[in-house]
Amino acid sequence: MLSKTDAEAVRRQNRRLSIEHFRRAGASTRRRLSEATGLSFSAASSIASDLLREGVLSEDEAAAVPARRGRPEFSLSLSPARALLAAVKVTVGEVAVHICDYAGGIVAARSREADLLALDGPALVDAVEGLIDATLDEGRIARLDRIVVAVQGVTDSASRRLLWSPILKARDTDMATSLEARFAAPVTVANDCGLMPERFRWSGEIDEPAFATLFIGFGVGMGLKLSGSTFRGARSSAVEFGHLNHIPGGEPCRCGNHGCIEAYAGDYAIWRAARGANARHLGHRVDEMDMAELAQAARAGERLALAAYERAGEALGYGLGRMFTLIDPVPVAFVGSGAAAMDLLEPAIRRGIAVSAIEGIGRDTPFFVFPDSDEVLLDASLAFGLAAIDDELAGAIAPAGRNMGAEDAPAPLMGGMT
Repeated sequence: MLSKTDAEAVRRQNRRLSIEHFRRAGASTRRRLSEATGLSFSAASSIASDLLREGVLSEDEAAAVPARRGRPEFSLSLSPARALLAAVKVTVGEVAVHICDYAGGIVAARSREADLLALDGPALVDAVEGLIDATLDEGRIARLDRIVVAVQGVTDSASRRLLWSPILKARDTDMATSLEARFAAPVTVANDCGLMPERFRWSGEIDEPAFATLFIGFGVGMGLKLSGSTFRGARSSAVEFGHLNHIPGGEPCRCGNHGCIEAYAGDYAIWRAARGANARHLGHRVDEMDMAELAQAARAGERLALAAYERAGEALGYGLGRMFTLIDPVPVAFVGSGAAAMDLLEPAIRRGIAVSAIEGIGRDTPFFVFPDSDEVLLDASLAFGLAAIDDELAGAIAPAGRNMGAEDAPAPLMGGMT
């Protein structure tokens, strides 16, 4: 016999599998749920009925699916009204908010330009709160169930504090406590690049238990999925790939050190090498149109532009080769404006891997390219937040037919439902 604890763990796992099936499939049926999860039809049907009763799923009576026997099956899907999630992006010169429903549809969005370098911690939190408020008002939204804040910089492992960012004056800022008090919803504060592997949680585009996402743009940053889980450091967000040292005492980096990978492969570094831009202007993003024109110049054979991209690819390749020596080669998804110049970067990246890894291991690892970093980050933030809500709902309600004692009472999602 299973103990009560074991039975609850099995129940939660089966509900989580069921919710994830609908998250991946969109519309489905009880029978398809059974086939996809390996649950018996009776168990799948019982779980689906519970989720319908709880408002996690909704039923489309107009989309009946013929069954092999008996009555047609109604199509089921995640109910948009069950929860609302705010995805906040804090990046160079801008704060943006997107609010999505439980099915993943965007219901409201706003962005605002901001001189972040001039803000201290409280002012930064006020700016984020104000934009969330404005977005809620615009969408006539009364409450939130979860908030995910993605920021360029190092965050603590508890996902509550922004420790450091090259784009902000603020240091060691507790962002979560104030936001939770204001919006009565749990808050996660995460490094934006560290979140990016979550973009591929349900998409199927990279069907591997381990892979890296490597952002190349205003900076250089990495997200890492290992053994099926997005990596997080013990004390901080970690995976500061762009700030691994490439050449000791080399070019100046935005972080204040010299010789980082980013100081050779970030867009400002490539621009600096090709155009001789003043090294003091490290806090300003190079316009993407300017970078696109620089890439075209390199493709046309301009010597300095070609050399700048060659140098950037070499720095990235050396860094990846060293990483592969530590953790084994993994596929790499290149994200951001720099990824649009992969035709210029890739040969040097692969050569860099070949000469820096043992016997060149990893030089043939698969590369994927996703130039639109805003889209990747938004999808990643929504996937991360929705998965957290799914986990809450998977364990929130006792099975039908069982009397709940005080110890079994479900904890409602913070923010409640109206």
